[in-house]
Formats: sequence, structure tokens, C-alpha cells
Amino acid sequence: MGIRDVTPYQPSPEEEARAISLPYPAEAPYPDKMLRMIDQIDCYIPDGGPAGLGYLRGIKIVDPAEWFFTAHFYQDPVTPGSLGVESFLQLLKYAAIDRFGWQAEQEIACTALNHRHTWLYRGQVIPSNKQVTVTAWITAVDDQQKLLTASGFLAVDGKLIYQMDDFTVQLVE
Repeated sequence: MGIRDVTPYQPSPEEEARAISLPYPAEAPYPDKMLRMIDQIDCYIPDGGPAGLGYLRGIKIVDPAEWFFTAHFYQDPVTPGSLGVESFLQLLKYAAIDRFGWQAEQEIACTALNHRHTWLYRGQVIPSNKQVTVTAWITAVDDQQKLLTASGFLAVDGKLIYQMDDFTVQLVE
């Protein structure tokens, strides 16, 4: 199974003009450095994307010294696929907190219970790669349940290797 023949969403010039860029937050509830899979949100458009519900693009610089390269496959270092999925969730987590706010007593469900998603992949991130780019566009918002649903792609050095559809993040009281 491989990446579907789908062109990733590209923001319009008008959307890009409204975009904000920022380092991925380091404070709670965001992950610390060891599990942070996004270094920079280089494009966040809260009302962007094909549905006008939000668009994000994040970047991670590949560091060949990261712990998972020596821990994942003996003599065949790669970024674990689950950490690639985590990168999508970290982008969506940022959008959820921006939209709904966050209180210390809330939990962030990545992914939300009883919500099915799909993950297609064809490729790996290896220590000699330079940059991972993750894009996500929000496809549905449930303000009452504080739930975001999104789709997106992960590329390494410009090559699409992951496609995620219908992944979710939910803030839970």
C-alpha cells in the first residue's frame, strides 16, 4: 500500500500572507525535547485549508544523534513510524489548544476515542535525511466536544512518505 495519488493542499498566496510562524512550544502541555517531532510551525493559518477550518505546516530538522535512531532497528536506523504519526498529532494539538484553550486539569486525547483514521506510508526517515515537513488541514471541528479532525502528509527532503486521513485530537475535561 502506498501514498494515494492525491496532491497535498497548498495554501493560496492570500492564506500564506496571513500565516504565522513560530517555534513549536516547549512548555506544558507540549512534549519536551526528547519527544518533540516538530521544531517549527512555519505556517499556521487558523482559517486556512480547503474547508477554511485551519492549515498547519511544521518542520523538523533531522538530527542523526537523536535517541530513536540507535534504539529502533539494530544496524538499520530509522525514525519509528509511530513518531511520524506523533508529528501529525503535535501539529493538530497546537491548533486545538489555539482554538479551545487549555487548562491544566484537561487531558489531550491523541487520538480521540471511537474515531477511525487511516495512515498510509511508503518510505522512511533515516539519519542522512535533512528535513521532515508535515502538513495538516483541519477537515472538521466539533466545538462542543473540543474535537478537531484533520488530514495531511509527511515529506522527507521533499518526498511524500506518509499520508494521514481523519486523525483527531480532543481536549477532555
